[in-house]
Amino acid sequence: MDKIITSMLKDLQQLAEPSLKEFKTTEYIVNFLNKHNIPIDKNLKTGCFGTINADSNRTIAFRADIDALPLDREKTTYKHLCGHHSHTVGLLLALKNIINRKDRLKSNIRYIFQPAEETGGGAKFMIENNALTDVDEIYGLHGYPKMKLGEIGVKKGEVMAGSCIFKLEISGKSTHAAYPNQGNDVVVALSDYINLCQKIISRIKNPVKSGVISFCIINCGSAPNILPENIETEGTFRYFAKEEKELIKNSMEKFLQAVEIGYNVKGNLITSCNNEPVVNNDILSDKLVNILKGNTDFRIIDNFTPEMGAEDFSAYLQMVNGVYIKVGIAENENHPPLHNKNFYVTQEGVKNYIKLWEALSFVDL
Repeated sequence: MDKIITSMLKDLQQLAEPSLKEFKTTEYIVNFLNKHNIPIDKNLKTGCFGTINADSNRTIAFRADIDALPLDREKTTYKHLCGHHSHTVGLLLALKNIINRKDRLKSNIRYIFQPAEETGGGAKFMIENNALTDVDEIYGLHGYPKMKLGEIGVKKGEVMAGSCIFKLEISGKSTHAAYPNQGNDVVVALSDYINLCQKIISRIKNPVKSGVISFCIINCGSAPNILPENIETEGTFRYFAKEEKELIKNSMEKFLQAVEIGYNVKGNLITSCNNEPVVNNDILSDKLVNILKGNTDFRIIDNFTPEMGAEDFSAYLQMVNGVYIKVGIAENENHPPLHNKNFYVTQEGVKNYIKLWEALSFVDL
């Protein structure tokens, strides 16, 4: 098994592709499914899904994401810095085992290999293509380097935050750096805007509610002695409560108006909200914990703190009940974090994915 896992991880790492361009990755998945006689309901341009029919009146879905992340700023090289290749290998090998024991299934199994988790929208794309048709509940997992190998994180309620991304351009009159009074300093204007937005979190938002605003990209300027005409920034804000989402969005717009007046500049703020918070179903979470507690391969962690990271698995949970599961993959305290260039998942980590999918397949949840 170790050799098979290692080979498949290597194959998919070499094929690593960006969101909605996972063409070779999808071909690899489809070839594996066909080789092992696993039914395919729909083979999309990127991504696919299918059903192993157990003649049950109940269908549960398992989801694996398949896209990779850019390794360089130019986005010429991609790598699975979030471990989606390991999710894919885990579900493929689990399906191979499940199809061979189909007579033991308690429910029909719908598998979903989903593109574009990293950029958001992949889950909605699969839903629009009927991946959730006749599905009663859904489960997704993610390798988690903050938990040790063998630990399984299952929690009721809020698990991951909702996310919005924003782009802002501020425009003014450029001038010589020695004479800022003869133009509009868009760099200082943006600096003040960034600081004002942090006040939304510390002074405007309810302090017991979770939220964060991060400015992650700033582009401007052509020479060290020219105050630029334009400056652009991109970032994200995260939230759990809908009212906090609206408060942050509205406050960012109001503060931009203040900066426009104060610095005599023009701003254009565009906000796009793709992911709602991931909220696990209480009843299914309790059932899952009770099932897994009887499995000696796993140690259940059910009291972890919700995180401000986002996941478009939330789109499925808007449609059907389900549970998002964190699977520990850390070999030691120094395991590279998600999105780090050195991030990896071991064979043992993938084996735990397989065990988890099989445990969900052959019990009556």
